[in-house]
This record gives sequence, structure tokens and C-alpha cells, in this order.
Amino acid sequence: MVSKMALAATAATLCVVWNNSMAQDWAPIKSAKELTALYSNKTFKGNGWVGHYRADGHGILVSQFAGGKPVRRTWKVVGEDQVCATLDNGSTTCNRFQRHRTKPNEIVITRLSDGMTFNVTVQDGIPSF
Repeated sequence: MVSKMALAATAATLCVVWNNSMAQDWAPIKSAKELTALYSNKTFKGNGWVGHYRADGHGILVSQFAGGKPVRRTWKVVGEDQVCATLDNGSTTCNRFQRHRTKPNEIVITRLSDGMTFNVTVQDGIPSF
């Protein structure tokens, strides 16, 4: 009979192996040039929201959580590994990014204030606003 301790150790090992294999699929974006290209005239599609970002640093976010009303924001690259977005009300959120190694339009965004992650698909082009 297998002890509970052995089962727990096996489960922990499997979790570490699974997390390491998943981490190998993603590469951090650590270039201001790449982050600028990521945001310039791009559409981000997340779960329940869409963001449109112009190359001039302006954008809009349309979210089901905000009643579907467009919320204006500005964005800027900070350092080599962050993009910060500021809403019209002045609140700013900064994020770091990872790109999938074989699916370059798939991005993981990590919000720095709380570590929350968001999976998004990035597409070329934006609507007029």
C-alpha cells in the first residue's frame, strides 16, 4: 500500500514538472522595441474584453465588466520590460509580458500590482477612434 506521504511527494513532483514544461513554452518580452511593436496599432482580445492600441500611445478598452462602454487610456513603455496604461481617471496599471514560443500572437500579461495573469491574442490592426 502506498503511503499518503509518497502520494503527496509524487503529486508535488508532477506539478513541478508540469509547471516547468509550461514555462518553457513562454518567453518574457524584455525589449522596449518589442513592447512598442506589440502595442502599436494592435488589438488585444482577452476573456470578456478587447483593447485597441494606436502607435501614438492612445487606446481604448471595451469590457463586458464595464458595461461594454469604451474606456480611453494611454500607454507607454517603461524600461525594457513593462507597459503602463493610464485611464482617463488617472489610475495607472503596469504589466509585464510573455510571448508563446511557437504561437507569437499568444501573450500572457502579468499585472504587477497583484500578479494576476491574463491570456490574450494580439492581432494587427485597430478600428478608428
